[in-house]
Amino acid sequence: MTRRVGMTVPLDGPLHTQKDAIQRLEGLGYTDLWTAEAMGHDAFTPLVLASQWAPSMRLGTAIIPAYTRGPALMASTVASMVDAAPGRFVLGVGSSSNVIVENWNGIPFDEPYKRVRDTVEFLRVALTGEKVTNDYDTFSVKGFRLGVRLQEQPPIMIAALREGMLRLAGRMGDGAIINWLSAEDV
Repeated sequence: MTRRVGMTVPLDGPLHTQKDAIQRLEGLGYTDLWTAEAMGHDAFTPLVLASQWAPSMRLGTAIIPAYTRGPALMASTVASMVDAAPGRFVLGVGSSSNVIVENWNGIPFDEPYKRVRDTVEFLRVALTGEKVTNDYDTFSVKGFRLGVRLQEQPPIMIAALREGMLRLAGRMGDGAIINWLSAEDV
């Protein structure tokens, strides 16, 4: 297994000023750049910029909340990222928190396990270009077809803090993103 070393971006300061710093990271041995989405920049814009500034680095989200983008918009955004960084993008998706989802975005934080499961199930189909019409447990999609033909499917990793999400990551994901866990939890 190849050892990978990553850093969370964006760095401090305006995005347009970070090109030199991002480019230096490759020379320092970094292999990955990761973003999150909460109260700063969105997760994708820094990665699109980095895809052009650091063309060999793997890029990923850790994580995108399954609630704050509608399913079709999430599929379109992921497709754009896959096009910007062919073979280098990893989607990390998770439930996030009630503060981010409900308090900051006004979206009910109901059934997080089911919402993540439904989102991943939808993305697995939608990103192939197949037309999606389905009533999932937590949302419905009627007649969505991604207008971009992807050459490959991105890996989808699932954020997991507890047993249920870890099992979901093992069953439906290409990996798990774990954070805020004690050594005993791991």
